[in-house]
Amino acid sequence: MGASAVKCCLAAVCVLSLARNSAHALEVNRQYGEASFQYLKLPLSPRIVGLAGAGAALADAAGDMELNPAAPAADSGHLVVGRGYPFSEFQSNSSHIAWSIPAQGYRVVLNARYLGFDNIPGYDGLGNSTTAYSAHTLKAEAGLAGNYAGFGWGATLNFAGNSIANANYATAMINAGLRYQLFTGLYAGLSVVNADFWDSQAQDPNNANPFPPTSLQAGLSYAHALGADFTGAVAVDARTRNDERMVFPAGLELSWKKAVFARVGFPFGEQEPGLAAGLGLRWSRFEFQYAYQMHATLSPGHFWSLDIAY
Repeated sequence: MGASAVKCCLAAVCVLSLARNSAHALEVNRQYGEASFQYLKLPLSPRIVGLAGAGAALADAAGDMELNPAAPAADSGHLVVGRGYPFSEFQSNSSHIAWSIPAQGYRVVLNARYLGFDNIPGYDGLGNSTTAYSAHTLKAEAGLAGNYAGFGWGATLNFAGNSIANANYATAMINAGLRYQLFTGLYAGLSVVNADFWDSQAQDPNNANPFPPTSLQAGLSYAHALGADFTGAVAVDARTRNDERMVFPAGLELSWKKAVFARVGFPFGEQEPGLAAGLGLRWSRFEFQYAYQMHATLSPGHFWSLDIAY
C-alpha cells in the first residue's frame, strides 16, 4: 500500500471522527432539517438499497452517484431511470433519473430525484382531523467526474426544494467524492453528500433556516473471483449525518458472469435496522435492478431501476 493511499485512509477516518464528535452539538439546531429533508436520506439506487446503504468504495456506476459522486468515473455513458416505493406507512413514491455523458476523458453527470407524499392526514391546533393534503420534494444536480493520479473523483452542484404546508423552501448543496484502488480488488471510498452552502429560506418563522441531513461516508470494498464464473464483493462503511449517530452499513454482492447479481446488506448501529436484499439482471446494454428493504417497525420498501449503457 502506497504512502498516498495510507494518507487517504487516515484522512477519511479523521474526518468521520470529527464529524461524529460534532454531530450531537448540531442536533438541536438542525432537528427541523431532519424532518423536512428526510427524503434526501433515502438511497434510491436499488444496488445501494440492496447493500443496506453500504458501498462508498464499491460504487462504480452512474446509478450510484448519489452515494459517491466519483462512481461515474469508473463507468461508460449510462442512462438510468428508476422508481421507488418506500415504506407504505409514508404513502409516498419516488422517481429518479441519472445520466452520465462521456466528454473529453471526463463524465458530465446529471441527476434528478422526486419524492411525493399523498393523503397526509391533517389536524388543526386542537387535534381535530382536517382535509388530507399532499407534499413533494425535488432535487436536481449536475457536475463532473473523472480520474486523476489513481483517484476517481466526482463533484456535483445541487438544488433542492420542498413544498409542504407553510414549510416551503429551497437550498443549494454540494456533493463530492473520491475512490481509490489500494491494490487489486481492494478500494477505499469517501463522500460528502448534501453539504449546503446557500442558506435555505423557509416560510415558517419558527424555522427560518432549515438544514439538510449532510452525510459523511467512508468505506472499503473488496472483490475477488470465485472460480471461473462467479465474483464476490464485500463492502463495509462508516456513515454519520448531522442529525444521527454513527452507523456501519455492510453488504455482500455475488455476480455470475457479470450478468446476474445478488445482494444482501444490514445497517449495523441503525436505530431501527432492517435487512436489505437485491437482484440485478444484465443483458447486452440493459440492466434491471430491484431491491427489497425491510424495517424494524414499518412495512418493507421496494425499489427498481433500468440502466441503459451506450
